Amino acid sequence: MGNKVLMLAAKANMIQQFNHRNIKILQSMGYEVHVATNMIDFGSMSAEENERLKIWMDENNVIAHQVDFERRMGSLKGNLHSIKQLKQIFSNNKFSFIHVHSPLGGILGRIVAKQFHVPVIYTAHGFHFFKGGPKSSWMIFYPLEWIFSFITDTLITINDADYALAKHHMHANKLEKINGIGVDVKGAGVATDDEICTARKTIRDELDIPENAFLILSVGEVSDLKNHKLVLEAVKEMSPELQKNIYYIIAGTGNKGEELLDIANSFGFENNFKLLGYRTDVHVLNYACDLFVFPSLREGLGVAGLNAAIDRSYVIGTNKGGVSEYVKEGINGELIDPHDHIKLKEILEKCIETRPKVSVDDIKFLNKFDMSVVDEVMKNTYAAYK
Repeated sequence: MGNKVLMLAAKANMIQQFNHRNIKILQSMGYEVHVATNMIDFGSMSAEENERLKIWMDENNVIAHQVDFERRMGSLKGNLHSIKQLKQIFSNNKFSFIHVHSPLGGILGRIVAKQFHVPVIYTAHGFHFFKGGPKSSWMIFYPLEWIFSFITDTLITINDADYALAKHHMHANKLEKINGIGVDVKGAGVATDDEICTARKTIRDELDIPENAFLILSVGEVSDLKNHKLVLEAVKEMSPELQKNIYYIIAGTGNKGEELLDIANSFGFENNFKLLGYRTDVHVLNYACDLFVFPSLREGLGVAGLNAAIDRSYVIGTNKGGVSEYVKEGINGELIDPHDHIKLKEILEKCIETRPKVSVDDIKFLNKFDMSVVDEVMKNTYAAYK
């Protein structure tokens, strides 16, 4: 076998958000790392982030291949075109193994890898089907994951529920679980009270939010999946007196901003609702907020929510997916059904009254999510293919 490895994802944001450290691990093991993704239609990140990824890959001697993966599961014509491009990449390079991500990238990558007899590691960043999830997801994605598990050498899951499901129903040669992508637990969550007060003042001055206002923060793509409208629907049910002292900010980019602004306008909340766009200072935002709300319809784990928990924000998160692994109810947050805006309203009103605080001791259990723990699992997984 050669000493080349291919990292593959349908959209470049999967490389940007989840694989910088994996690439560096592979390089430290002596591999020449190639990346195959769509750098033109690059997913949920901004154009600036996409350019930063290109620069980072160039500076770190990563060999990039453009593959014209389409959105979602793609079209037959588009997928055949992507397969043709992948075959050319495989013909020109002898890979020791490939590491694939995302449903579409994972499927097309495994098809081509099978033809070239190349071992496959597949990371499922949250199965699209889950207990209590839509029947349509079970009908579409479960059969696909089940079929392609037969040509998967190592399947990596990122939460307990997916691991249990894979253990009972999937057929990969080997099954691993990592605690998300790994975050800097040991370096975060240790801000002093003075640093938190400074962050609080800095952000509120920047955004013209009163010091005594109750500030709610969400971080993530402004999309249907992230379900930010649930927060606005909950606030809409509150009394005008409470609404006046609530501010809601979202850090992220996406195509649902106008829809959210329309909802805010519908009950006179437009001056208290702000779309911040892409931010590099999410930890400072976490320190500045009174509550972090993460109402996604589905989350494999949810790095934004995990980072908020590490920063000692009180997190209101979805009960669909892996968020329950870092939110202990009544200790550092609460879990909600992402369709129940009335329940969220009740929780928000309670939090406005009690202003819950999270201590350093409350989040000691989050150490298992530290990048050093996750990286050790990935090193061992990759080493099996040396």
